[in-house]
Amino acid sequence: MGIFIEDLLHFGNLINNEIEVILSSEDFKKAFMNLDFEFTDGVMKIKGKKRILFLSKAFEFRGKEETNKVYNSRKDEKLSDFGIYLKILSPDGLDILGKDRRFQEEGEYLKFSIFDVFKNSEIYQKIPKQFRDKLKLTKYKIKRNGLSIFLTVG
Repeated sequence: MGIFIEDLLHFGNLINNEIEVILSSEDFKKAFMNLDFEFTDGVMKIKGKKRILFLSKAFEFRGKEETNKVYNSRKDEKLSDFGIYLKILSPDGLDILGKDRRFQEEGEYLKFSIFDVFKNSEIYQKIPKQFRDKLKLTKYKIKRNGLSIFLTVG
């Protein structure tokens, strides 16, 4: 991911380009230790366990990609959060996911903050500190090997 280093000298090149970053299941596991993530073309599965008294029951939430439905949050001109919206296909486990601040149900969508996942990835560590607060999520794509996010600087 050397594009950031070379483009330090040519800042204008970054502003107009979209950079694809692939977040794998392992990247998600670092941020969500009690959940498992599986990706198929266009569908994300979130698996976990919910406790009912002394028993635990497995759940599997399924969400469909809405490629251009993303959000970016800023505080004092600095990036504070970004994420995606998944169309709810199977609401199983929404009550458990809703207890985590990174998941919010909004009508037929699940608002899902992926900023922590991105910050724990190796790619984030390679981005120069001057650009980290200027990143903007533009779209995403769910592929078999993970979640592809597309970022710009601006």
